Amino acid sequence: MKPWIVFLCMYPLLLAYPMPSKEPSSPSGKESIPVLPPIRVEGVLRLVGSEPFTRLALLDAQHTIYYLEAGPNDPIRSYIGSPIKVEGLLVRKQVRLADNRELPDELSIVQYKWEPIKKDS
Repeated sequence: MKPWIVFLCMYPLLLAYPMPSKEPSSPSGKESIPVLPPIRVEGVLRLVGSEPFTRLALLDAQHTIYYLEAGPNDPIRSYIGSPIKVEGLLVRKQVRLADNRELPDELSIVQYKWEPIKKDS
């Protein structure tokens, strides 16, 4: 048999052979978001990021950043730059970039209640 005929017969079989996947090796293919126990944090409310991707962040005395979800007209936004107390559920989100590099875990407080800290005069 001619070699080119063998090649033409074998070529479709080579294409059909399963190749290894380049997908990330996470078990579910989704972000891992474990919910941790309730937490109470006092700190200064900050606005981080640049428009239109700004987020509210609470910076505590140990310089730990806790992200808070809030709408554009939420009353908590009037306390940016002020000390507040937040109580809610802590969520640790593992962040992975498109090139499969991992960033430090992101801490968020969800289902929270907040109140401003009154300054003693």
